[in-house]
Amino acid sequence: MSDVNGAELIADYLVRARVPYVVTLCGHGNLGMLDALAARQDEITTISVHHEAAAGFIADAYYRVRRSPLATLTSCGPGSAQLLVALGAALMDSSALLAITGDVPATQFGRLPFQELGRHYQADFPGAARPYVKRSFQATRTDQLPVMLPQAFGAMLSGRPGPVNLDVPLNVFAEPAPSGVTPAVAGAPPRSAAAPADVAAALDLLLRAERPVIVVGQGAADGTLPPDTPGPPDTPGPPDNPGSPGDLAADVAAFAADAGIPMLSSPAGKDLAAGELYLGPTGRNGTLQANRAARHADVILALGTRFDDRSTSSWLPGYTYAIPPARLIHVHGDPAEIGRNYPATLGISAHVATVVGQLRRELLARRSAGA
Repeated sequence: MSDVNGAELIADYLVRARVPYVVTLCGHGNLGMLDALAARQDEITTISVHHEAAAGFIADAYYRVRRSPLATLTSCGPGSAQLLVALGAALMDSSALLAITGDVPATQFGRLPFQELGRHYQADFPGAARPYVKRSFQATRTDQLPVMLPQAFGAMLSGRPGPVNLDVPLNVFAEPAPSGVTPAVAGAPPRSAAAPADVAAALDLLLRAERPVIVVGQGAADGTLPPDTPGPPDTPGPPDNPGSPGDLAADVAAFAADAGIPMLSSPAGKDLAAGELYLGPTGRNGTLQANRAARHADVILALGTRFDDRSTSSWLPGYTYAIPPARLIHVHGDPAEIGRNYPATLGISAHVATVVGQLRRELLARRSAGA
């Protein structure tokens, strides 16, 4: 075993993963982690809050704006349970954060020490969090941390981003970590592209349509991170990641302008829609012109939207959408969303910003070739 304990191993991983802030509320279950963060305060900043939910909402808001994840740190049982509303909001809107939760010592599991959560299963905060996170890990030994930390970050940022829980018993923060083990920090998650045949088919549908529209949802920004985002003073920022939500909005607007197709958005996707062809959000709180364009469209290019009840007027046929007879090209990073609420004529599971770039290049290439 090494001179580094579990908390110090976690703190080192956060620093190397370029997490700029840990938002925390002090409790007996996470004191060891606070000590480790204090020792690295020149490299990672701790923000103290007075309610656990505030920690979750801060981390959620930071990711929505900067597309870079933070960590939260809270204590045992009911304290960490205050996070659940924030975790649920982050999960619904594809917002990534790492919720590190302290727990009772593993040696006391099942004895109901102070704030152990679970009379049906020992120290079961992961069970409480499971509906609100992409993954929930519980490290009952320090030798599990080098495996769980990379898996937690991979789950948090790959595919459709979202919150992940790492539950750490009090004793694991303090016990020696395995000697000579430094968990590798993965780079930016891979960005999948659409198959060239699907890009060509999508463009064929759009260019042959009489009344096409483009619909942009918040999920279009999944996995889009700003370049060289700074962290706190004198600390490294998140890893370099080309592209940002602002760039994506410009790219979508440019493609819409090049193709001459009006653009709509879901209510949550308004920040990703811009330009003279943008008609507004759809659904029960949408604009008249957006709903009218959606209702009468014959081909719909949907980018990162899951067609929830609010953006579709509760799926009532003809109120906002008429799919079918309209043909749907559904592009989403999460394959489970494709065709969930409306049948897709063409489903493309890929990174939305990448697909937008592919579509624009294919359109310009065809025009250059006189196609």
